[in-house]
Amino acid sequence: MLANGFTEVRHLVNYDNSGQVTATKAAVVSWVAKGAKVVWGVTSNTTITSTNWDDYRVAILSAAQWAQDNGVYEFQLGNEEEHHVDGTTITATQLITNLKSVATEVQAIFTNGKISYACFDTYIPNWISGGKGDIDLLATNIYRGGGGWYGDDWKTIITNLVNAFGSDGSYITEFNLSWSSLDDYSVDEAVQAEAITEMIEYIKASGMTRALYFAWIDDGDALLGVVKADGTYRLLWNQALLNSGSVKSTTVPTKATTVSLPGTIAL
Repeated sequence: MLANGFTEVRHLVNYDNSGQVTATKAAVVSWVAKGAKVVWGVTSNTTITSTNWDDYRVAILSAAQWAQDNGVYEFQLGNEEEHHVDGTTITATQLITNLKSVATEVQAIFTNGKISYACFDTYIPNWISGGKGDIDLLATNIYRGGGGWYGDDWKTIITNLVNAFGSDGSYITEFNLSWSSLDDYSVDEAVQAEAITEMIEYIKASGMTRALYFAWIDDGDALLGVVKADGTYRLLWNQALLNSGSVKSTTVPTKATTVSLPGTIAL
């Protein structure tokens, strides 16, 4: 990936999976040694409650210290955590308040670079009304749809985010055509490439300067990758991503026990 001009790696790890945390730390050290700019942090794949919130908070602070000590380029507080709250003992609104509070604590620990958070796009209005506090970069994940439904809501989401927090205070941590599979969007690879090109051009026109493409390789049934299961490349690789006129980078969000390496484009 570095040989293809990619420069960044993004990886979010489940804070309560000790084996995964250990594995990702080893990977981060390797990526940093190879010269990659690493965006790293912890996330929760378990339901967040008022009881276990402090466990997550402590994990964030511990991860921030490790990131500081090991050359991480950007520290990320979490990924779509609003989607994980139980909604009774802790609401999405309370979680946002908590995340801003822990961001203030992290600012005193992590000084290598920016502190970011990838919010669930439904809650962008909540972040706009409440502000991002000491979070340097408020990001989100953008897909045209999935599971058979597709639309243009992604354009409004991008516009609202950059209008609220500026091109220097926001970015896209994941973008792709579908959260279910590229073939669900269209089995025609030329159509896939054209649609990715449209997304890249819209993101550029919005004024946003950074957007990370998800994902690098097909993983099980999640057929989202540039590289297909048979090892060949989709048309969108050469026709859209490599020819986007962008500075290229790499991100690795972990959404399951199996870790895949998504490719990204930083615009």
